Amino acid sequence: MLTPRLNCIINYVNADTAADIGTDHAYVSIELIRSGRAGRVIASDVRKGPLAAAEGHIKKYGLCNKIETRLGSGLSVLKPREADTIIIAGMGGELIEDIIRADEKVARASTLILQPMNSQYELRKYLINNDFTIEKEDIECEGHRVYNLLVVKNGKQEPFERDIDYHLPVYLYNHEKFGALLEKKQREFIKIIKGLEKSEKCDIIKMDYFEKCRMASEDIKNAVG
Repeated sequence: MLTPRLNCIINYVNADTAADIGTDHAYVSIELIRSGRAGRVIASDVRKGPLAAAEGHIKKYGLCNKIETRLGSGLSVLKPREADTIIIAGMGGELIEDIIRADEKVARASTLILQPMNSQYELRKYLINNDFTIEKEDIECEGHRVYNLLVVKNGKQEPFERDIDYHLPVYLYNHEKFGALLEKKQREFIKIIKGLEKSEKCDIIKMDYFEKCRMASEDIKNAVG
């Protein structure tokens, strides 16, 4: 039931009440209760179908008294401080940013555990530029897929020194799976560059930016060995 990606999320939860936003099948919510990492979980989804499936799984494990399901969009299902830990995973970084922006008061009142499927650069920039602190990050792999996990709290953090650090933060260099993340980002840079080269009206500024990112990633690869 649980993949390495989902286990990575669970390992960072230690909550009285956790909120699993976009719960899908409620696998994370169920394991949080079973493992004792949360005393109570609010499991929400914006879609009726997945929420019904979640309710079926919750009932199967006899956890209806520990996991409450709610239908609704993003953090609108929560009141400030109703959950001390909020999990937002399995969606793009820009959507996660939109969810936080829409209910920032709720987001600032809790620890956020975020696992963006893409646009990690944009999400890090938003968080740091809007007085959130990235306290920890982790990397997990499933086959060829590489996932970032961010533990975030309310509070000012100094901006990163270089733009490339928003793609590949320095504090991840010593992570045992950083090599996989670095290769993923290099593939992304090259794919974007090739796409721009093939476009009828090439965006020279964008091309120059991603070429600089590619070169910076090569410097990082040489530095970390």
